[in-house]
Amino acid sequence: MPETIAKVCLIRPPIVVPANNQTSMFTPPLGLAYVAGTLRAAGHDVSLIDAVGDSLDTRHDAENDCFLYGLSLDEVVKRIAPDTAIIGVACGFSFEWPTCRDLIGKIRERFPDALLLGGGEHVTAVPVQSLEESALDVAVLGEGEETALEVVNAFAAGALDAAAIEGVAYKNHDGKAVINPRRARKRNIDDIPLPAWDITPIENYLERGFGFGVDRGRSMPLMASRGCPYQCTFCSNPSMWTTRWIARDPDLLLDEIELYQKQYSATNFDFYDLTAIVKKSWIVDFCHKIEERGLKFTWQLPSGTRSEAIDDEVAGLLYKSGCRNLSYSPESGSPAVLARIKKKITTDSVVASIVSSFSQGMNVKCNIIFGFPGETLREVFESYYFIIRMGMAGAYDISVWAFSPYPGSELFEEISAEKNLVLDDKYYDSLRSYADASRTVSYSHNFSDKKLKVLRWIGVALFYSSAWLRRPLRPFKMVLNVLRGTQESRSEMALANMLRRKKLDSSAAN
Repeated sequence: MPETIAKVCLIRPPIVVPANNQTSMFTPPLGLAYVAGTLRAAGHDVSLIDAVGDSLDTRHDAENDCFLYGLSLDEVVKRIAPDTAIIGVACGFSFEWPTCRDLIGKIRERFPDALLLGGGEHVTAVPVQSLEESALDVAVLGEGEETALEVVNAFAAGALDAAAIEGVAYKNHDGKAVINPRRARKRNIDDIPLPAWDITPIENYLERGFGFGVDRGRSMPLMASRGCPYQCTFCSNPSMWTTRWIARDPDLLLDEIELYQKQYSATNFDFYDLTAIVKKSWIVDFCHKIEERGLKFTWQLPSGTRSEAIDDEVAGLLYKSGCRNLSYSPESGSPAVLARIKKKITTDSVVASIVSSFSQGMNVKCNIIFGFPGETLREVFESYYFIIRMGMAGAYDISVWAFSPYPGSELFEEISAEKNLVLDDKYYDSLRSYADASRTVSYSHNFSDKKLKVLRWIGVALFYSSAWLRRPLRPFKMVLNVLRGTQESRSEMALANMLRRKKLDSSAAN
């Protein structure tokens, strides 16, 4: 226990959603809950404001044809206890940085003497700018539990010397940002205290079936591993998590699952891992232990899982253990593009893995990206052929994203150096291109913005026409599920979101 207890408030800001994006997900704040659990286990007085979960049905108009979902910025600030000494704000997606920055400014106005911390993927990727254009005092870089705890302990003891703490960036006396050496990754992640879900509005998510995956009941978030061993050039993982993949002990993970079944009546678990299935031996062991314990639940791998370890044997074990949804992220069907982006896969292996997963009864979604720098029309056509193969192989859904140079990625550094990118609000708004097809921005000199937008829609059309031609009853089943209020696939999730949006629009009009 620390000699002095600090009163800490952690904040998940409202989320920014483009008006034309139909796939917005309302997910519990797993990262902040982990940090809150760590601080509380050390004896500190911790509260958490989840602006989204506290007001799931509230929508505010925002700039650039967007909506802000959750509490307003002023409402968030009002909920912070007056005697709070340390306030931490999470900022994950760079697209949402202007909103986070504005919230931080409002917090500073009301709490001029509080220590303001920032963390998350965006702050880790561009700590200098995050500090110098906002009221933040300290930026927590990368995996945040240990670093945040050291900062809070030092501040509570009246001896905070940011220059002596690894894994942070801070403002010096001149207001300039200084970046300290990164903290080494924690090797035994089983030592990290469990997320402090009891101080979050988790029930609001559970009762609505909201989560990272499709709605299969009361869904709790989990992390079975941290990090990713791959170095894809478009991904910020190496900056945020490094390339060390660390898995949890399967028995301890199942202990957590059993706890949530008893405490929250959870029936489904969404794995938030960057890539949960890396070692075949680990996933086989995990599936066997579920059977040995006699546990009954469904679980999903909604982020881009690698396909290498998923063969007929593993796919069978996954389904038998309760896994129902998988997402694959091959990103391209062009061997040349795959080589340039350092995506170490083959299209044949992905298709074979999809066949295995589908044959065992799992619902598969695939992710493709168009518009990588230098990508040609011929390479897009190679991806079209691959898209058709995936649809014929049994995949249910696809997302065809537009490449965006996200801060923290290798391609961002290359493009920033070449084009001298200015990280202003216009740039951050351009990052919505990944999720909002109406605002597609091209970073390939071979495609205009308009042409890339058309290429995306053609890819989506090719996938569903081939998949539904092979299995013509699928679209009817999809509509029937939505009408029944159930979900099995991401397309059904998107349709349910569209209906929810229309309901909100009708309520606003009245």
